Amino acid sequence: MLVGIGLSLIDPVGPQAVILIAAFYLAGVVATPAPPRIARFGFDPRQVERRLAETISAVSGRVPPDVMIRLRRIELTIRAEILPRLDRLPPGSADLYLVRSTGCEYLPAALDAYLCLPPGYVSMQPGTEGQSALNILVEELGLLEARMRSVTATLHRADMDRLLAHRRFLVERFSQDSPAKLPL
Repeated sequence: MLVGIGLSLIDPVGPQAVILIAAFYLAGVVATPAPPRIARFGFDPRQVERRLAETISAVSGRVPPDVMIRLRRIELTIRAEILPRLDRLPPGSADLYLVRSTGCEYLPAALDAYLCLPPGYVSMQPGTEGQSALNILVEELGLLEARMRSVTATLHRADMDRLLAHRRFLVERFSQDSPAKLPL
């Protein structure tokens, strides 16, 4: 833009300088990156979905079927039951952090640690606690799945609380009977 203003002062092109200034301004607007969007939940839910899909795709065929079943259940819980209802969790909630971390960090890290082990070591050699690597991975996935189910239960309770609060409002607002006769 400064170049356009400078050229118009020197006036090498005459009245077309105004068009030149506008063109330089437009070029500057296009070249300037947009400010980053602030995610409503502190993260982008689509990022969690993409990371889960990438993780499952990367390990498909490399882990036993029972591990894939557990992965699919965790992914389904997060994708279908939690992410569409994130707005029901309070801002800054530990559950929001946990959902993002499970999908983007904890689950991939557990699978990466398991897949780094040599194939024979995975199911045969006991680890430090006498368990095989496969058993340890299954236990870790069980913990993650249980915690995601806990988040789902929290969301269900929030929905039920909202429903009960609305019912109390309607009873108080529209009841012709005395409030003592109606069950809350």
